[in-house]
Amino acid sequence: MISLLGYGQTNKAFATYLHRKNIPYCVYDDHVLTPSLDTNQQKWLPSKMFNPYASKLELVSPGIPFNHPLVVASKHLCSEYDYIKRLWESNRKEPLPTTIFISGTNGKTTTTEMLGLLFKGAQVGGNIGTPLIQLYTQSLEKNPPYTWVLETSSFTLHYTNHLSPQVYILLPLAEDHLSWHGSYDNYVVAKLKPLSLMGAHTHAFIHTALKDHPLVQATKAQVIFYENSQNLASKMGLDISKLRFKEPFLLDALLALSAAKLHTGVVDYDLLNSYVIQPHRIEVFTDKKGYTWVDDSKATNVDATLKALERFQDNYIHLILGGDTKGVDLKPLFETLTHLQAEVYAIGVSAHAIVQMAQEHKIPAHLCRKIEVAVQEIKKNLKQGDVGMLSPSAASLDQFASYKHRGVAFKECVLE
Repeated sequence: MISLLGYGQTNKAFATYLHRKNIPYCVYDDHVLTPSLDTNQQKWLPSKMFNPYASKLELVSPGIPFNHPLVVASKHLCSEYDYIKRLWESNRKEPLPTTIFISGTNGKTTTTEMLGLLFKGAQVGGNIGTPLIQLYTQSLEKNPPYTWVLETSSFTLHYTNHLSPQVYILLPLAEDHLSWHGSYDNYVVAKLKPLSLMGAHTHAFIHTALKDHPLVQATKAQVIFYENSQNLASKMGLDISKLRFKEPFLLDALLALSAAKLHTGVVDYDLLNSYVIQPHRIEVFTDKKGYTWVDDSKATNVDATLKALERFQDNYIHLILGGDTKGVDLKPLFETLTHLQAEVYAIGVSAHAIVQMAQEHKIPAHLCRKIEVAVQEIKKNLKQGDVGMLSPSAASLDQFASYKHRGVAFKECVLE
């Protein structure tokens, strides 16, 4: 019996695959209070009913932390990526697909989508859109060569011990997901873990801030260090003037171009320039009065918000902050705000703490709790030349289904 620990997007995709293959499984989930059946009529049980001695394999949902009782009790724990490697080597004669991991604190999705555009015919997925088990299934219908371009979270990397990439793009790191990893050091170790699995003929793009880390020093991979966009462009022989993107998306574009150049030898500026930045990422729009607003709902950590503030540092900023801060210290954000013309509108479960921190830094703050209240308060104060910005430095799940849901709600409140 295979045990699916958690029933998020990844394990739902596994459930579909296992059902089609007539492989018995059982789901264990914190959100289930009494025994039930999933959509495939397989057992869906409360986590407390998990019996590790009746389980031959445990596939862990990446969102479940390493100290969860289900994980601690497991005897045969396996990550999503490692299970697919096992499947491929058991069922396919040809070698594993060329695999590219993209990770980091911010910019993972944009870089992954850009690289998928540049690698024509590549399968794009992982943490973005399509789980890897679905890419594996799709590859059965394709002819080689295969390429997997995978946005890869620190959660997945923590649990992965065997599948390694031929190219690893690691965007700059900043504090994030500390409530999951326990500390920033653990977060960094998870992000650098692929380096310990990579061989001599592989490549990794790593920020110079991590140059002296033991995992970087010990890797067999060929590491290309970069400081910033200009430094990377110089090292890779790329022409920034041919790209239409501004920071922070310029670095994403250059990393995608660099990986494509390594893999194919081709640098296609025109194709990359056709990429459209997805909504809720420093998305600028205007209301009926012509006032400027910014939907940066994708900013779920401090580093992302700092990048958005840098773009508008010459404006007076009415900033909506708050949500699930994931255990991260917001002090660096408020230290930056003290040097800007800004006031804060606090929402979500962290609203009270945010207002208190703003007061300590002598930054004007409004306790709004809900996004619609924050927008109405900003409308009372907004002037021409000001910017009303949602860049919350926090996850959305305390009040919304996703960052997209939060961004849509924000824009609807502004434009109503």
